[in-house]
Parts: sequence; structure tokens; C-alpha cells
Amino acid sequence: MNILKRIFQSVSTFRSMQRLVIMLACSIVLVATLLSFLVYSYVSFNQESRERLGALGDIIGADVGAALSFGDEQAVTKSLAALRADPSIKQLFVLDEKGHVSAYYNKNTFMKPADLPQRLITLQSEVKRKIFELSPGVERPIIKDGSRLGTILIEQDEYILTRKITVSTGISVIILLVALGFSYLLADRFQRVITEPVTSMATTMQEVSYTKDYSKRVVASGTDEMNQLADRFNEMLTEIERRDVNLLERQDQLHHMANFDALTGLPNRVLFNDRLEQALLRATRTGEYLAVLFIDLDNFKLINDTHGHRTGDQLLLETASRLAAAIRADDTLARLGGDEFTIFLQDVKTPENALSVARKHIEKLFQPYQIEDKRLFVSASIGVALFPEHGATAETLVKNADSAMYLAKEKGKNNVELFTDSLHERLSEKLVLINDLHRALERGEFELYYQPRVNLTHNSWTSAEALIRWRHPELGTVSPDKFIPLAEQTGLILPIGEWVLKEACRQLHQWHCQGFPLARISVNVSPVQLQRQNLLGIVKEAITSNNICPRALELEIVESALVENSGHSIGILKSLQGIGVKISIDDFGTGYSSLSYLRNMPINILKIDRSFLIHVHESREDNQILAAIIAMSQSLGLDVVSEGVECVEQEQILISHSCQEAQGYYFARPMPADKLLQRFMNTSICLEELPFHSAECAKISCCMLMQSTASPNGQGSPLLCRLIPDHPTD
Repeated sequence: MNILKRIFQSVSTFRSMQRLVIMLACSIVLVATLLSFLVYSYVSFNQESRERLGALGDIIGADVGAALSFGDEQAVTKSLAALRADPSIKQLFVLDEKGHVSAYYNKNTFMKPADLPQRLITLQSEVKRKIFELSPGVERPIIKDGSRLGTILIEQDEYILTRKITVSTGISVIILLVALGFSYLLADRFQRVITEPVTSMATTMQEVSYTKDYSKRVVASGTDEMNQLADRFNEMLTEIERRDVNLLERQDQLHHMANFDALTGLPNRVLFNDRLEQALLRATRTGEYLAVLFIDLDNFKLINDTHGHRTGDQLLLETASRLAAAIRADDTLARLGGDEFTIFLQDVKTPENALSVARKHIEKLFQPYQIEDKRLFVSASIGVALFPEHGATAETLVKNADSAMYLAKEKGKNNVELFTDSLHERLSEKLVLINDLHRALERGEFELYYQPRVNLTHNSWTSAEALIRWRHPELGTVSPDKFIPLAEQTGLILPIGEWVLKEACRQLHQWHCQGFPLARISVNVSPVQLQRQNLLGIVKEAITSNNICPRALELEIVESALVENSGHSIGILKSLQGIGVKISIDDFGTGYSSLSYLRNMPINILKIDRSFLIHVHESREDNQILAAIIAMSQSLGLDVVSEGVECVEQEQILISHSCQEAQGYYFARPMPADKLLQRFMNTSICLEELPFHSAECAKISCCMLMQSTASPNGQGSPLLCRLIPDHPTD
């Protein structure tokens, strides 16, 4: 079996395997037949030889019988001499009735007489075997007149039988070789018939493998088994074809998803950058100019939040359609995400050409949108960057166009701006500030300044506003106008605002301990804090950890914080009011400026922006506007504070309009905490004692009669308190 296994393993093709199997089967059958024929021939030749020898023995017995009966051994020997004419007789013994050798014949005339007994014994034993002897011998009785006179032992020469077997074997081998040759031809023919369907399948599979054409099929043959195999193979090809079609469809879908925007069908950022890189390579070779336009819709979030995402999506689709209709075939329009679109223009002659195209897009997008039953108006801001002037890579050009777009928004939106080096410097400075801003808090670079607020009737300090300053180690003092917007954009306003609130409360408590019983501290709160921070929890912690009365804290909120997510904002402000914290609207007049809108808001104080006081002593109209704001605010039950007082004329006008409080450079500039304390100690400034609705709060909560450890040097000292007399309820 191991030999067969090795033989089969050495065959590499199915056809050769089939041919080998057929040849092996034929060879085994032919060899078995040949062997059977040779055995049969041998047995037949042996039997035929014995019969011949028997007949010859009877003839010789009859011939020597008379001589043997008279004991004439010479006559017997003479009779045997005739045997020399027959070369097939090897030897012959004539025995008398007593078994003694009467006469002997041997083909070999040189045999020694001494060898006769041994040869006789050997011949007698071979006669008894009767078969499988190349020199068969027989024993025949010598009978005369019914009496047995002796025995003849006769042996045939092995040459006779060997020659016949050799001849038969030779003929058989010739027949075997001819049969094997014929079998090989038949095997080759038969294996083709058998393997043709399999070969056809293999050929088809090879073609499918090379061409990936799964529509090919195998033609069935006439046998049931091969038909079943062909059917299964075709079914497999059908399934593979179906899966291949599905796979190609999914690959197309994945390619489309990876390179195109799902909503608008426009190229996305990946495909846009790839096309832009290819265009830049061509432009580098040809020397032509390219322009990248970065388009952002103005106030899209407000529309999305107000009318829903469905309306927002339809507006984006219409925007994409308008932009696509206005570009050339060689230009590429893409949606980067949200309400941001980009276009790159090829073969731009001058910067003015790019700006002109951008302005046309501005005009297209500014036209009204009819979304279902709503008529909407949306503007866009566009930034433009040129190749190679403003960048040599797609990433740089898009980034610079984006920066120019933000400059367009800062300048009032619905505008186009071209990227400039100064803008790049400004952005670099902004990036440096953002990086340094991340570490400013932990490095202790922030400091609070305080600007007192004055009661115009009593000429006394009612409170102080905490104003943050950034002492940059390299840039010096950084204006809040620069870093506060950055902090709001990056989310750093949350930890910074929390620090300001806690530090202001700590400072108020410290002033109390130092004999400076300022009634209230006001802290500005960013809209980001109101929306994303647990402001109520932070305020409670700041109040309780510094042992101050909740009514000693005022939070200043800009108008926009109440409009954005107003339900959430109003809920937080009401909760703050519920624990006693005062709420004021800061910079009133710069935002929505709707007194009727503020009527139902949880507000205690309204702070008029300084812009209303700049020309109030010079302009009658400004004076009338200021008087109307103060009167309407007071009619709504709001306390009024005017910011930006810089001269005595402005103060007198505010007093004439019955404005309760004011703050500005005319009274005091913002100063560090120790300077404010020093000014209070070194002057005869009076402090306002604010009335409270609860005597218990006045006596206990406000003064917090307990020990405190919030001294400036970290050592505990008793809180210097004074009881505020009860006042009647307002």
C-alpha cells in the first residue's frame, strides 16, 4: 500500500491519475491471467508428459516382459538401447518382481554404477509426488500372461517441460505487452471520456479565477454523477456571482460613503483634498493659479434649532444646489460637514477674479429660501486663499481659507475676505494665547481686579465687580477682550469661571475679616458656564466654603445667555435667586435690548452699557434714550446700574434720571484687592448697607458669626462682623 501511495503521490494531474489507475487495473488483470495460464500450462504439460511416459512404459514393459521372464538381462538391456533415439527420456529402471534392478538406461552414459541405488530411491520418491516436477516420472508394472514380472520406472528429461513452459511464457509476455499497449491506448481514451467534465470544470474555474467573470457555466455531461457535480458547480458559481454583485455594490456604497457627503451627494473632505492635491500638482507644472473658497452659513444653528433638523437639511440641500449651479465644470464643490462648504477654482487669473466669484456666491445664497411653508433668509461668510501665495498644500490652503472666513464673520458676516499675512500673524498669536491659556490657571497667572459700584444717592460703595486680568510672563497684561472669547471657544472658561467665582467669594470674606465690610461682590458668568456647568452647585460651594451670605453675591449675565436655551437658563437663574443670589443683566443695550422680553426673566438688576453714556451729556437723543431705559426698568421693579461713568456731567444726568447706582473711571478704576482695601482704609468712603427681607438673614446668614481661616496669610482670624439693622420689607 505504501508503494501504491507513493506512486499516486508522484502523479500531478487528474488525467494521469485516471490513466495510471486504468493501467494498474489492466496490468493486474493481465498478469493474473498470465500467471493462471502458465500454471495451467505447466499442469497440462506435466499431465501430458506423465500420460506419454505411462504409454511408453507400457510399450517397453510389453517388449521386455518375455526377456524378463527368462531372466535374460542382456536382452532387456538391448531393448532399452532403442531409447536413445528419444531425447525426452532421462532415465529408466527395469526392476524384477523382487525389486532388483534388472536393467537400467540413462541419457548420461557416464553415470557411475555406484550411483544407481541413490538414483533409484530419488526416482521412486519423485514418482510418488506426481506434480510440480520439471522431470516427471511414472511407475508402470510389467505384466505377462496376467502375472506381474516386475516394474518399470521411467523419468522424462526436465528440458522438455522447461522448453514448453519457456515458450508459453514468452508467448504470454508478448501477448501481455501487446495487451498493455492496447490498454494504454484505451486507458488514454477512456480517461479523456471520464475526465472531460472534470477538466471542463477546472478550465471554467481557471477562467473564472483569471477573468472574475462568474457568469460562466459548465455544460453537463450524460452521467448522473457528473450532471450532479456540474449542477452543484454551477450553483456555486451562481452563488458566487450573486455575492460578487452584492460585494461590488457594497464596495461602491462604501466608496461613495467614504468620498461623498450622505446628505447632499457632494464630495466630502477626503475627496475634496484628494482632488485639490491633484489640481495643485498640475498647477505646479503649468504655473497656473488656484483659489480655495471656504463657505460657512451665518446663523445656521439658530435656524436648525428653531425649525428642526429636517428644515435644516432641506436648507443645506438648497444651498448645495445653488452653489453647484454657479461653478464651472473644472471646479470642485464639497461639503466638509455641518454648514461648511468648500470650492476650489482652477486657472484663476487674479485675486480679484476669485473674490468676484465668491461675491456671486454670496448673492446667490442671500436670496430667500422657500422650505415647505417657511420662507427663510440665510447669509454666508466666505474666506478665500490663493495658490501659491497662501499655501502649497491642500491642508494649508483650506486652513487659511477657513481663517479668512472667520475674519469675514467678525466683520459682520455676509461678507468675503481674502487671506493675508497679517491674518496669519493674528491667528498665530491666537494659537499661542490658546496654548498658554491652558496653563495659565495652574501657573497662577490670573488675578482679580475690583471696581467699586457707587450709590448715587448716598455717595457710598454698594458693591464691587470682580474683573479678571491675565499676567502673561512674556506678553505682560493680556486684555480680557482677547482671552475671554478664546476661553469660551475652547471651553477653558469653565475652570476659569469657577476659579473667578470662588476667588471673589474668598476675597469678600477676607475683606470682612480685615474690617472692610463690603456688602456685595458681583461676578461675571459666561453663557458657556450657564449652559454646560453645574453653576448652582459651584455657587453653593463658594458661598458655604467662604461663610458669606448668598445675598452678598451677584451674578452678571449677558442678554444672549437668556435667549440661548432659555428654558434651561431661566431654571438655573431661578434656583440661584431661590437661595438669595442676585441676578443682573450686564451690558444691556448691546444685545437683544427688549425690556418686554426681560419682564418675565428672573432678574434683579439691569446694568446699562457704557455706550449709552459716552455722548449722553452732549446729545439730547442719547439723554432721552437713557431716561427711557431707566424709567422703564424701574417700572419693571429692576434696580438700575449705569456703567462707564467718566465725568461729573454724566453723573449729574444719571442722578437727574433717578438712576440708583453707577460705576466707571470717574469713581474708581479697577484695582487689585489690596489697593481697594487700602483706598477704603485711607479715605472716608462710606459703605452701603443693603436692606434684606429677613431679619434672621441679616443677623445670622449675612454676617456668618463664626470663625474663619480665610486670612491672606493663611492664618485664622476671627470674622469682623457688624449687625445690619432690620429694614422694613420693600
